Amino acid sequence: MRAFRVSSAERVAVGVAAVVMALVATANAERWEYRHELLASEPWRLLSGHLVHLNWQHAAINALALLIVARLFAPDLRGARQGVVMVASALFISVGLAMLYPKIGWYRGLSGVVHGLFFAGAAAWLAKSQPRTLRQLWLPLALLAGGWIKVLFEQPSGDALPHADWLGAAVVPQAHLIGAACGTVLGLAYACADRRHQEQRAEQQQW
Repeated sequence: MRAFRVSSAERVAVGVAAVVMALVATANAERWEYRHELLASEPWRLLSGHLVHLNWQHAAINALALLIVARLFAPDLRGARQGVVMVASALFISVGLAMLYPKIGWYRGLSGVVHGLFFAGAAAWLAKSQPRTLRQLWLPLALLAGGWIKVLFEQPSGDALPHADWLGAAVVPQAHLIGAACGTVLGLAYACADRRHQEQRAEQQQW
């Protein structure tokens, strides 16, 4: 019987999910959430705002989504890269919200970062798939295109925040959009870097 193996990407995701679930048990989420007016004096909120949530349900859904996405794209994004994507997405989302949507005063949740990881994995998978045939490309293409359709269709007007009945609070689809953009760029960049590395190795072997 084959032993169950946990990839480095899954270990990173489990660590982040554990932090998310630990923080939801605290009563001081306000100290860590993204707050536009406090970013200059309390810059840790650029990252910590993505780790705190409104309630257990919110945290559990995002933690589970992270684990699923991390496992799905582990073959194309190893643990270190997934960690970089998550940190970069968190920072990019926070800065993007501050610059593009300054009327959004506060934000909590990992969903934007999960979107960043999903799009990074889908973009890398699509760019790296060989051979370049429809049979090989249709699934990553469907994930990437379907993801973008979902993100674009859920965007409200300007700084508006639609209310989610299941959450009992407003959601911030703008964070999903910014995370998707960041993840797509990073996924393509990683795929291009891998392709150049493979080409260099092939040239060296010829010599």
